[in-house]
Amino acid sequence: MSSSSKRPPVRLVLFDVFDTLCTPRLPIHEQYHEEAIKGGLSPHSISPSSVRAAFKPAFKAIDVKWPLYGKHSNPALTPEEWWTKIIRQTLLEAGGDANELDDKMGNIGPALMGRFESDKGYINFPETIKCLDSLRRLGIKTSIISNADPRILKTLDSLRILPLLSYPPTLSWDIEAAKPSSKIYEAACKACEEEIGQGIIMIGDELKADYQGSLSAGIEGRLIRRKGEWSDGAVRTSGEDLKDVNVISSLMEVVEEVKQRNENQ
Repeated sequence: MSSSSKRPPVRLVLFDVFDTLCTPRLPIHEQYHEEAIKGGLSPHSISPSSVRAAFKPAFKAIDVKWPLYGKHSNPALTPEEWWTKIIRQTLLEAGGDANELDDKMGNIGPALMGRFESDKGYINFPETIKCLDSLRRLGIKTSIISNADPRILKTLDSLRILPLLSYPPTLSWDIEAAKPSSKIYEAACKACEEEIGQGIIMIGDELKADYQGSLSAGIEGRLIRRKGEWSDGAVRTSGEDLKDVNVISSLMEVVEEVKQRNENQ
């Protein structure tokens, strides 16, 4: 990292959500399996491992047929309807019986969506709230950029993240563009009343979507990679070259950077 004294003051810090600010309490496939069995699906029909294997293919199939969460499908889908299709397709491909699923989805779908809209499904990283509160006390604008639909707002509120943000999150649902597209970064900066440029930092855990996307848009990037394991949804590849990447291991590193860069302003 270059000397903080040579960089302009920080005006805005943007965050990715999953595996940056919070992470699943249990692996996603375990939570799907648990709620499916609670909802009445036969225990012998699916297993956590079969759900894990089914999720990505099911997600891809639904996303191809009803892109952008079904927002422009005919008829249009609500995010809840779209995720219900994901859940059913996942459990079907995992070994669930179609007739039994049709009978039980009225229980399983709402239970799973409710779980992932709350702190029952996700947990903040230890420093998340401290980081956001520290930036607010320092007078730094904060917001979120996420490839997500509006249901994420319920999750962020439950995790006590939403009230600490200076500006509402910028979502791919609204912008109809997803990271790493510059369009969503530009929209976020505009929403936060800032011009693209140095002094705006994006923090995320994905090399392409968060780090390279932010640099391509003309803002600063920080790739957060904490020690230990990461969730199933995290995008990691064995061939990643992080030699020239600005990597941090804690959100508090950015708080310290902000203090150093802004102390003489």
